[in-house]
Amino acid sequence: MRFKYRAMSLNGEMVEDFVEAQDSSRAFEILKAQGILVISLTAQDAVQNFSKASTRNALSVAFNFRVPLKTLVIFFRQLSTIINSGVNLSTGLNILSDSEENKYFKKILLEIQNDIGKGFTLTQAMKAQKVFNQLLISLIEAGEAGGRLGYALEQCAVLLEKQAALRNKVRSAMLYPSFVMLFAVGVVAFFFIFLVPKFEATFKNLNIELPAVTLKIFSMGDWFTAHWHFLSAGLLGACVLIYLLSKFQGTRGIMDRIKLKIPVIKNLVMKSSMARSSRTLSAMTSAGVPIAMGIEMAKGTAYNVLVENGYEELKENVIRGVSLGDAAKSAKIFPVLVSQMMRIGQETGHLDNMLERVASWYDQELDDQIKATVSLLEPVLVIIVGVIIAFIAVSVFAPITSAIVQLS
Repeated sequence: MRFKYRAMSLNGEMVEDFVEAQDSSRAFEILKAQGILVISLTAQDAVQNFSKASTRNALSVAFNFRVPLKTLVIFFRQLSTIINSGVNLSTGLNILSDSEENKYFKKILLEIQNDIGKGFTLTQAMKAQKVFNQLLISLIEAGEAGGRLGYALEQCAVLLEKQAALRNKVRSAMLYPSFVMLFAVGVVAFFFIFLVPKFEATFKNLNIELPAVTLKIFSMGDWFTAHWHFLSAGLLGACVLIYLLSKFQGTRGIMDRIKLKIPVIKNLVMKSSMARSSRTLSAMTSAGVPIAMGIEMAKGTAYNVLVENGYEELKENVIRGVSLGDAAKSAKIFPVLVSQMMRIGQETGHLDNMLERVASWYDQELDDQIKATVSLLEPVLVIIVGVIIAFIAVSVFAPITSAIVQLS
């Protein structure tokens, strides 16, 4: 087959030419061996394009059913094993659909198997299903084009697993502080709404002079008792508002910028973003996907507007002929480690390995920071909660001691 390629040579010049190879994977390997960074690779032979006329019931169209991540990981890993064992794709899908317990995903596998029986490729069949995102489809498409479908399917499983593990790390970092703060708010609310009014009624019957701080606590208790539902609604509304502002396109950039200014949060956000996007670009490069498309896919896994803008700038500069390392350096959002490893990877022809090392390094850094953050927050939050409860207790129980002295 004859392929037209657009690439960047070792001296940073843009090159457009043709290469003869058995398939796109072999063409990519030939160019990579020459020290050429492929930006786009297009087969010049006539390729018949299939159009998919998909029929779905109204329920499937109206709702996007979710398939558990674990189910997808198991599917990709099992299908990879089956393909690498020499079993044909249709038979493999039939085996997996028979053993699938998730009824919705089972239906999807049967639809994919039916499409393949009609002559569609796995990529074309998966594009018709909403559960497979563009990143997974691009990896599979590159694997099919290069005759490495089994490897591409395994890459999909590994990528999903590592992204899920990374997401869980960030969530675990926020879980403990959130729980402690929620507990503190609950304790304070319980004191003000249930205990303080009872103490106030008791002290009124005793007719003793109360300290100013105790009177203030009783006043706050009256306010909480009268307005607790408004306060609860306000807190819930604030949480919902912050969530919506983080999701809406118009305000998402503002929230992402704020995240990168908060001392502890900014490191968690940046390291997790670099780990995800670097691993994605590594997987795409390893699968033989052109660098421009790989950068676009990495951009989609950054989950931060500033980093996404950095990847967009990186892609534009690479297309214009700037070397990958220099383009990353000029984007400024990328740490020095990332730009340097990109430069080394491009010069040595091992960009995928360098990016995987970057991702692994940020994974470890994220682990260390989460442990350090939790270790630091634990005593601080305990002290804060203790001080709040002690203040309320002293304010309420001190007059009891005074009353006992007066009555004795």
